[in-house]
Amino acid sequence: MTTDRGLPLASRLQRCWLCLGVLLLFPAVCLATEVSVVGVKPGHSADIVIGGGAPLTVEVGETVDGVKLLRADANGALVSVDGTTRRLPVVANPAADSGSSTGITLSADTRGQFFTSGAVNGRSVQFMVDTGATYTALSRPVAQRIGLDYRNGRPAKSATANGVVKGWLVTLGTLRIGDLTEHGVEAVVFDNDALGVVLLGTNFLSRFDMHRQGSTLVLRRRR
Repeated sequence: MTTDRGLPLASRLQRCWLCLGVLLLFPAVCLATEVSVVGVKPGHSADIVIGGGAPLTVEVGETVDGVKLLRADANGALVSVDGTTRRLPVVANPAADSGSSTGITLSADTRGQFFTSGAVNGRSVQFMVDTGATYTALSRPVAQRIGLDYRNGRPAKSATANGVVKGWLVTLGTLRIGDLTEHGVEAVVFDNDALGVVLLGTNFLSRFDMHRQGSTLVLRRRR
């Protein structure tokens, strides 16, 4: 049986340094997953960036990609990453500037609907994502408010939950949500005042890759 006492002093020191190096390396391996918190809804959820990706809204008690949200408060979030508990403060989203031109992250409201502000032809509007609509759509009052010359559009009829509605098919010069701007998006202007928002239909959404994770929807421009 061989013991350390039978080894020369240099060999024993080398073995000690090797053991110490393994111990120092072990926690670094365990905490290898890069996680940051970029927003919180105290007591409910946190917006978490995992591995440098887009922010994901994670509910308290939910686990996403090995990251479990244990608690969210005004000072940050308590998370469990691969079995290791961490306390993370709220920080600025490191990808906010670099990724703003290619993607946008939306959070659902209490009814599970995704709203966001933006502009049509440079005029401010409120949008709602509607994956069941073929075309992007807006009402006549909204079109009038933003100065859209819809009456020169092509007459159209659309089937809605309230029956067939007359309208006009037009082409929008620009449509902007967040920092994403698209040109030449076709839209239907309904000849009624039922819509107070602009519906983002599949003709717009199909220009992006869509990823739904819990109450978060990420749109990324296709390359």
